[in-house]
Amino acid sequence: MKKLKAVAVAVVATLVVSASASAQEMRNFDNSWFWGFKSGVNTFSAPGHGNTSTVDLGVDWFITRTNGGLYVSGNQSIFKRDVDVFDPASNTGQRTVQVSDLRRISFAALAFPKHFGGITPYAGVGYTIAVLGDVRVRVDSANTFPNNAFFDKIDAARSRGAIFGMGGVQIQTRRAAIFAQETMLPSNGQFLFPSVLSFFEFGVRYNFGSSIDQQ
Repeated sequence: MKKLKAVAVAVVATLVVSASASAQEMRNFDNSWFWGFKSGVNTFSAPGHGNTSTVDLGVDWFITRTNGGLYVSGNQSIFKRDVDVFDPASNTGQRTVQVSDLRRISFAALAFPKHFGGITPYAGVGYTIAVLGDVRVRVDSANTFPNNAFFDKIDAARSRGAIFGMGGVQIQTRRAAIFAQETMLPSNGQFLFPSVLSFFEFGVRYNFGSSIDQQ
């Protein structure tokens, strides 16, 4: 009987501690603002050169309430890739250009449907501005030098704005947290990379304090 009481007390104590820890984790998540660092993989298709993946780095700002929040981030993908671009003025009907890097600024509204202890899945919709870095036209014996209209076309296709969807999960450990998330941008035929852009990212965020004005 004494052993049963001891086991019962141990179980109750464990549940109380777990509930307290979960409440503490939620206090470190709800109504907070986080700064984060992330890394990941950017996957897309380069016309004429197949699918490819590149390294993606970034920082983000994660503002939470109980059931929703705001997300702001800045990213850079580091790469050099060749892309075939249609040009009716060329001898072959297309030209190859070398594209370097991709920078993004993103804003999103997030929803936190349910907490599982210190684990919080989230999803959101937002808007991003994406700008490619240097673009160099490759010149060879098969083609004459491109005209100004082609350069104007390339310059216009270096940037785009897009609505995107994202989903992820954050695991809270006191003020620090780890997270993983996926962001998808729809295809756009006017961009130098016209395919769907997929960004899988993981990183660390730290809670720097309350996101509400406490009086």
